[in-house]
Amino acid sequence: LSPEQDQRSSMVGTAHWMAPEVVTRSPYGPKVDIWSFGIVTIEMVEGEPPHFRETAAMARALIRQNGTPQLQEPRRLSALLRDCLECSLEPDEERRWAAQELLQ
Repeated sequence: LSPEQDQRSSMVGTAHWMAPEVVTRSPYGPKVDIWSFGIVTIEMVEGEPPHFRETAAMARALIRQNGTPQLQEPRRLSALLRDCLECSLEPDEERRWAAQELLQ
């Protein structure tokens, strides 16, 4: 992405870490990386990303249908981390926080 081209619509990447807008082949911007950051955070906490035991096709279908993944044991996480994940894993790209907002 660049100032001249601020959106893409190709589906490139590993399914389990894809944002909903990538899975649905909608135009997307840099906030897809914020979604992936949230998935990587879940992976660090739980040992694997959501839907990891599913095929790539099934993972994409679940991301498309379910939106924000559910944590296995949310009470184990601090309120701050839960809030960060909630803002990172917002299915609506417009409402999903940008990196600058997460860093504040």
